[in-house]
Amino acid sequence: MRFRLFAAFVLAMLSALPATAGTVISDPVAFVKTVYADSVGTKPEPDDIYTPRLDALFQLEQKEAGGEVGRIDFDFWINGQDSDIKNVKVGKIDVEGAADRMIVVASFLNFGKPEEIHFYFEKTKAGWKLDDVRSAMGEQWTLSLILKYGWDGKD
Repeated sequence: MRFRLFAAFVLAMLSALPATAGTVISDPVAFVKTVYADSVGTKPEPDDIYTPRLDALFQLEQKEAGGEVGRIDFDFWINGQDSDIKNVKVGKIDVEGAADRMIVVASFLNFGKPEEIHFYFEKTKAGWKLDDVRSAMGEQWTLSLILKYGWDGKD
């Protein structure tokens, strides 16, 4: 009887624990710096960092790809498929009148070619989440548009 009560108590305590928290972003600038320092080009970036809107667009793109390569066929962190990243600089742009949104700007050289990627973050109950990404230099694109509509035919 004691064992059953103890087991029930342990199960109740375990069920009260939160599930694996995943990636928590408390500072978007520090997070982007860490991604460029630790994982770009060497391991997959975390995929639990998106707002529900952007996450739904990734899911839509995967569903419509039907197991094939979908509309996004490059790594948006580097604006390419391969990388030799150098001279990374990361800063931020505050969104006027919106302390719960932030634009983080990463500029770098990839194989000697200058790139500038803008990361649009939104503060949620789960912390900061990535809501969109845009390439502002060279080949320009917006991640959410590629995920939903593909490339618009511009070269």
